[in-house]
Amino acid sequence: LYILNELKEELGITLVGAHLNHCLRGGESDKDEAYAKKTCESLNIDFYSKKVDIHRISKEKNLSCEMAGREVRYEFFQELIIELNANKVALAHNANDQAETILMRIMRGTGIEGMVGIKPVRDEIYVRPILRLTRKEIEKYCSNNNINPRIDKSNLENIYARNKVRLEIIPYMEENFNKDIINTLNRLSNLVKKDNEYLVSISEKEYRKHCEISQQRVIINKSAFSLHEAILSRIIRSAL
Repeated sequence: LYILNELKEELGITLVGAHLNHCLRGGESDKDEAYAKKTCESLNIDFYSKKVDIHRISKEKNLSCEMAGREVRYEFFQELIIELNANKVALAHNANDQAETILMRIMRGTGIEGMVGIKPVRDEIYVRPILRLTRKEIEKYCSNNNINPRIDKSNLENIYARNKVRLEIIPYMEENFNKDIINTLNRLSNLVKKDNEYLVSISEKEYRKHCEISQQRVIINKSAFSLHEAILSRIIRSAL
């Protein structure tokens, strides 16, 4: 928010702050919301917030709290996009988030597309301006500019898979294998992104060439099955 605020005239943008209170940590969650509101007021930025009981929604939909929270956040963003006629939503994912995501996906057995990780731009709406910055660089920026962010204490508990990756696996890798593992995993993401984009572009052309597409169904012609498996598997996924 502070960086975009510094650049708003140069970029020709109007900023609005949005905060979803997940109600997961009682009074602490309310203090987070109050802090976000106060921050926006200090920068003369309009502020919108919403309270949602994520525990209740996760039980109702049989989802993890993380997934339920994500769903509700994006619904909130969509509401604001329509209400404010906004054209971009800036999210605060950073290089550490990217590294964690890639490691988690590798452990689940992902393909090349999964190793691309978090995309800097998605659907031409969601943008991640600080995706290349590491947590250390962000903390240094905060320190240099007298910004005192609130710490979500649940990020320091080893109860979620992502937290275990963040608090145990990455520090272990840094200490024993590669002290620059965050940037190394981000470099991996950039390399496979280029390969994946090339494969996707070929697959899209072949999909249109070898498939009969209607509203009700997609028929994959026999001719597609002579293509390389890397392309064929993508055609089948697109058809599905």
